[in-house]
Amino acid sequence: IYTFRGAAMGNILGFTAAFDGTRRVVLRRNHRSRRPILAVAQRLVRHNDPQRLEVLEGLDKSLVTVRRGRRPAPVQVQGYARAEDEADAVAAIIASRVSGGEAAGDFAVLVRTNSDAAPVLHSLAMHGLPVRFSGASGLYARPEVRDLLAFLRAVADPDSSVDLYAVATGAPYRSGGEDMTALLEMARRRHRSLWWAIGEISAQPGVLRLSADTRQRLGRLRADMSASLEAAHRRPAGELLYEHLKRSGRLRDLVAAAERGDEAPLRNVARLFDIIRAQSAVLQDDRVPFLVPHLQTLAEAGDDPAEPPSDLDGQAVSVLTVHKAKGLEFPVVFLIGLVDGRFPLRGRAERLPLPTPGTDVEDRREAPFAEERRLCYVAMTRARDELHLSWSRRTASGRSRRPSPFLGEALDRPLEALHDGPRPTTTAALVERLAAASEPHPMVTMDAPTALPRPEEPLTLSYSQIDDYLTCPLKYRLRHLVRVPTPPHHALVLGNALHQAAAAFHTARSRGRPMDVDALLEVFDVHWSNEGFLSRQHEEARYASGRAALVRFHAAETRPGAPVPVAVERRFSVHLEGEIVRGRYDRIDETAEGTVITDLKSSDVREQRKATEKARDSLQLQVYALAHEAETGRLPAAVQLQFMESGLIGRAVPDGARLDKARARIAEAAAGIRQGHFPAKPDYLACSYCPYRDVCPASTA
Repeated sequence: IYTFRGAAMGNILGFTAAFDGTRRVVLRRNHRSRRPILAVAQRLVRHNDPQRLEVLEGLDKSLVTVRRGRRPAPVQVQGYARAEDEADAVAAIIASRVSGGEAAGDFAVLVRTNSDAAPVLHSLAMHGLPVRFSGASGLYARPEVRDLLAFLRAVADPDSSVDLYAVATGAPYRSGGEDMTALLEMARRRHRSLWWAIGEISAQPGVLRLSADTRQRLGRLRADMSASLEAAHRRPAGELLYEHLKRSGRLRDLVAAAERGDEAPLRNVARLFDIIRAQSAVLQDDRVPFLVPHLQTLAEAGDDPAEPPSDLDGQAVSVLTVHKAKGLEFPVVFLIGLVDGRFPLRGRAERLPLPTPGTDVEDRREAPFAEERRLCYVAMTRARDELHLSWSRRTASGRSRRPSPFLGEALDRPLEALHDGPRPTTTAALVERLAAASEPHPMVTMDAPTALPRPEEPLTLSYSQIDDYLTCPLKYRLRHLVRVPTPPHHALVLGNALHQAAAAFHTARSRGRPMDVDALLEVFDVHWSNEGFLSRQHEEARYASGRAALVRFHAAETRPGAPVPVAVERRFSVHLEGEIVRGRYDRIDETAEGTVITDLKSSDVREQRKATEKARDSLQLQVYALAHEAETGRLPAAVQLQFMESGLIGRAVPDGARLDKARARIAEAAAGIRQGHFPAKPDYLACSYCPYRDVCPASTA
């Protein structure tokens, strides 16, 4: 049990007194670590005696390993003169072994805090090793994100020459060299902005001698900026930025780079769009003039999000904090930075501990140190085959440090017996260190569950993911793995607002608080957005049709005898074809014939025959029927689609042939995703509705 999870040993010790008839099961068989690794970890944690549960309760919890390994020296200990030497040595060992054929994902470097990771991240980057880092920041410093933020600031204030210069010299315009210097000097002499100067050379080409290539690039920039400035006061910032990415060709370049294997820039841009979407939701006005100052205020306050997860699937060295490592395991673990004051991290005990019922039995002033020791035990027992323990005598600033007392406790030797390793002093080593210091931070990603689990683990899929893969595997990859940002679509805006209103109505009704039509329309208005429509007139027409549909819906649902659903928006997660399929039923009714599952649709279907055909052929409804069977052991009596705009209901009875086909489709999608098979599947109709048609090289639309 861990204090950082809110646990207290007093709760465990008092359990048997509070509950009669308890039975204690002692877990002793360890299936992860080799015997020498367990011995070192257990020797360390026994220094928490006599306040460990085993001592207090008289238990024997000596772990017995069931693994045998052939690798020599499962536990290795090394000291270094400087933190940089320690990081260089760890990276060199990993690089050498990866070059020898071992997988980068077999190695993990554990640190006590995020700040301790910086030296080893630099060293791993120097050796060209892919890295997955938990707790990284620095999204705003990535070139592709920095360029887009500069663009937004330039649109908010075109006379900000610093921001416009960043846009002009960044991707995709890349104007630079002597021409940009001359242009800036011209603006400076006239006491004008760079935006004025770009307009001046367009109106009077002879005012400044520039290369034809620079004129062409600046011409593109001026046209793009003018279009954005014109739209900035009408359109939301996210929509404006997406149009800029498309118009400038930058989105196509990012997608092409991702197809070549360089997905990080596109992921970072997608993360920026997530941030813009989240911040737009808290603003009364999400247009550029209001969003940009808000983002700047957040950045000045220290907000700098981490870069998004990568789907490296075992192809990267993991660098993570001990807290993040809980529950994970790796063949080879490097536990670095084992110096006094860092691990254990010296915190302040309470000056006046106040006794409270159920308080921990440990001395409150010693508890933080005991908790640090437990954390170190966690770190050591992440290793399956090898555990490398290391420390350094001096920080980067030259301050002297002592080895962690945990080293002496775990190794059962005095700290004075621990010696430094060799310090690199060659010219080449010093040059490499200087080069590393001058480079930008390495491209790292947060640790997260990868999109592709281990072969023995099930995939977790939703219906939309299954459908996207079957429609076009490349679309699945762009949407769910690379997460290419997409602009809002008017059909989704209408569908979401209708869906939220209907869900609120059914929920209120099931609780005995029926909602009148005005309250229903108010929910619709709250969830309405003006993004994604073709024009103001188009938005007004769709808004009016949505409200009219809800008035009809309210009349139908409040008529005498109208059934009340037994469940609304109920989530499910079931095993189908060896995978986990999850989703949400919009509505469940219990009728005389049995269970009926309904899914709400905003598409405008006006013929009963077509509504019935859509329900009969719907893979989504078949998946829902299979999910209900997996949950309850029986199929629903019927599944149906309720078309909100027309009020029509398409109904189907699950049958064996279609359900078998649905199982095969789930298995087909899962197999392709597991194999990493994501080819384009061009089809004119599918491409016409695909949000990536403008950037997909295989699109036939």
